[in-house]
Amino acid sequence: MTLIGYLTRTHFAEAAIEDALPEEAGDLARALVLVDREPGVEAALDRIREALCGTRLTVVEAPPSAPSRAAVAPIARSLRGIPGGTLVAIGGAAAVGQARLVAEQAGRRGEKPLVIAVPVGLFDLGLARQVRPTDGRPMPCPRPDRIIADPTVLDRVPGRRLAASAMETLVHAMEAYASPGYNPPADGLALEAVRRMTRWLPVGLEAGGQREARRELMAAALTAGLAMEKAVGGVDALACPIEAELGAGFLPGDVRAPLLAAVAEFNAQAVGDRYAALARTFAPEDRDLSFSREIGAFARTVGMPTTLREVGIDRARFDRFAEIAASDPASLANPRRMTPVDCRRILEAAW
Repeated sequence: MTLIGYLTRTHFAEAAIEDALPEEAGDLARALVLVDREPGVEAALDRIREALCGTRLTVVEAPPSAPSRAAVAPIARSLRGIPGGTLVAIGGAAAVGQARLVAEQAGRRGEKPLVIAVPVGLFDLGLARQVRPTDGRPMPCPRPDRIIADPTVLDRVPGRRLAASAMETLVHAMEAYASPGYNPPADGLALEAVRRMTRWLPVGLEAGGQREARRELMAAALTAGLAMEKAVGGVDALACPIEAELGAGFLPGDVRAPLLAAVAEFNAQAVGDRYAALARTFAPEDRDLSFSREIGAFARTVGMPTTLREVGIDRARFDRFAEIAASDPASLANPRRMTPVDCRRILEAAW
């Protein structure tokens, strides 16, 4: 069992649900459980029920796609009926982010619920500085008090979803590394997350997957989440308004690779040799690397779209997406200032 105390208290190990969660919960009589619709939630909930067999669990559903400010009040009312105020979030960014929003609002009232996150997919695991609710406005929120990172939960994630969520996490790490803020620890974590994700994602997508690969992918997500103490950038600003309108059958990670390639071309002079360092994680021995070309080639290798056209994005919406992206807080952290005209050009390049 590995216990990581950086930013919050994280247990990382196979069977951490059985081995670490009971210890962290202690003699808990009741807890409120918040779930979303990520694959693997039901299986994880069954394991948690067994691990906390002496605890009465009340289960409520988080909004399905992303945390919502409107959902905070009813969940907080349910939590106030739980002695000790323990909230266990099981799922992806929707459930864990929703729990963090509830904790933030509770803090404003002088309350301090205990939030335990049990991630079942690849995302920041609740470690990023901010939560982005459905209204698109990022909000600083307390991180979970405990994170139970058990890589065996990824056994139930379909390959298509695993690739999309890994691509989103990978792009977050790349944007953190390219961001101009001075944070050497976060830079090192971001580069390590990229190295681990590019090494193990193709292996994890092979028939039947491999347990070692899925453990390394969860480790990459954890490392990327720690790196997100540093900001993201233009890809996040451009992706969020598009992802809010994606139809059924598409996943958030689908637009990240084409946008990153186009944003990297736009940022190239401002970022300098950092894109070269990222490109070398794909092909360490190749001296003639193009970061944009390498990210596109990697996306094709793992079956992800490399253009917005492939995703089916409506080009007629580009002006609206560009206006929203240019005013998004994430665009302020981009290495180069992005105007609405710049954003439109990037979208055209990604299409």
